[in-house]
Amino acid sequence: MDSFSNMDKDVFLITCEKMIDRGALMSRYSRTRELDIRTLWDKEFAQVPDRAEKFYERVFLEYGDESVAELATAQVGIQNVSNVLSKIIEESRIGLSYLEKSSRYVSYREKRNGKYLFIDPQRAGIPSKFQERYEEFNNRIFELYREILTGVSDYIHEKNPFESTRFYLPNGKEVKLGEKEGEEDVLKKAYESSVRSRALDETRFILPASTLTNIGMSGNARAFSHLLERLKTSGLKEAGELYSELMSELKLVFPKLIENVENPHGLENLDYLTKLKNYAPLEGEFGGSIPRQKIELLSCDNDEVALDKILASYNFERTDGDYGTVYSHISGLTKQRKVEMLDKIFSLRTNRRNKLDRSFEHVHYTFQVNTNFGAFRDLQRHRSLTIQRKRLSTAHGYDIPPIISVIEGLSKRYVEALTESNELYKQVSSIDPISAQYFVLFAHIQPVLVTLNLRELVYLTELRSTPQAHFDLRQISRDMVRLARQANPSLSRAFIFLNEREEELGRLSAELRKEIKLKNQ
Repeated sequence: MDSFSNMDKDVFLITCEKMIDRGALMSRYSRTRELDIRTLWDKEFAQVPDRAEKFYERVFLEYGDESVAELATAQVGIQNVSNVLSKIIEESRIGLSYLEKSSRYVSYREKRNGKYLFIDPQRAGIPSKFQERYEEFNNRIFELYREILTGVSDYIHEKNPFESTRFYLPNGKEVKLGEKEGEEDVLKKAYESSVRSRALDETRFILPASTLTNIGMSGNARAFSHLLERLKTSGLKEAGELYSELMSELKLVFPKLIENVENPHGLENLDYLTKLKNYAPLEGEFGGSIPRQKIELLSCDNDEVALDKILASYNFERTDGDYGTVYSHISGLTKQRKVEMLDKIFSLRTNRRNKLDRSFEHVHYTFQVNTNFGAFRDLQRHRSLTIQRKRLSTAHGYDIPPIISVIEGLSKRYVEALTESNELYKQVSSIDPISAQYFVLFAHIQPVLVTLNLRELVYLTELRSTPQAHFDLRQISRDMVRLARQANPSLSRAFIFLNEREEELGRLSAELRKEIKLKNQ
């Protein structure tokens, strides 16, 4: 295998066979006089098989420079972990990228090797006296999942029959049966795919947190080290097992970088993280339930301050003045003039993919979001957010999705399942609150604190209010924008591409576009 994609250009791929060699070589950019790092490779690395490992060991020992660990990367598959553990894994904001099996697009109705896809009670650390009931409960839940998925699909077909469905592309153009792009098989496939997606969106509420999932991760050694620390200190039996398995695999890619998790400094940090996690000075002093409103805006800048921050930072980048001088000038302008400047900036965007300038990152909002665990899983994917959440619990109530709520037989069984989940959770929690999380369903409320800047708020809400987004995220987006606009009316026009329109088959336009492209290939 060649070590570089070319030897004569200033832009090239580093394609060394071992990932740790690539990272070590790149880190030499900061400490070499060589004009071409490809020459350095021949001199220092090519003939010394363990050169990279020794280099990293020296850098850590002599300099304590952890940033070089960001230059060595790996791609890892983690399969058959629960949704309790997957959310712990995905709490990293920097250095790791994830793709997870989606409950919105993949059905969980099938068994594998005669079993539904939930974690074994022993792996989950369920107390032995509850393990049989755990198995029985999960089997009933997955049987109910199958029934609900069928019932909801039938309901959607009945309420939105193919014959009376109107088809539009994302650009608003209507596609009619019999036209060039409106062949019956194309429309039928798009229709059935959108019905299936809508049914899965509804049915996922009944899935338990014990549901197994798969995750693909790509990231650097430093971020993987932080993940290992989080697994080791979570208190979750399943996480402890994954820690050992992941450590073994990562040692194959960058041993010296990962071993620092268990060196004296690493063990000291693990001890600190464990103590920090267990220190709860006010535990038990706050009774009562979580308020039922979905979204509450807890803090933000007032309208005048928000305007001045954005415009001062925007103009700081584009003028010769220092920030203080620019801020003083901006604050002395009339509000009308400030709004005019902002509106001009907003008008430059032609679609939601045109992101706002970074000056909008200086204004922040903190919300309490009381949403179901299923919706939280979507919200957590936005890693620019600062999120703090409570342990999974049944204590804060649950949501009933719109279609299930009107199908009498299914809604009754749905509520019965939530009631049984709550009873089992309370029994197990009195003995082991960590493993009790596996009895929580996606429908249960997960209260979270969310802090984000205005730029990310615009991106999140415009994306998650699109027709193909889950209906919970669409509503959360609209509620966030409503509260932000109330607090900062001068910034209302920032959300130009927020979608306020509701559609029963939200994915229909996207599915239609996909099917037309496939047909034309």
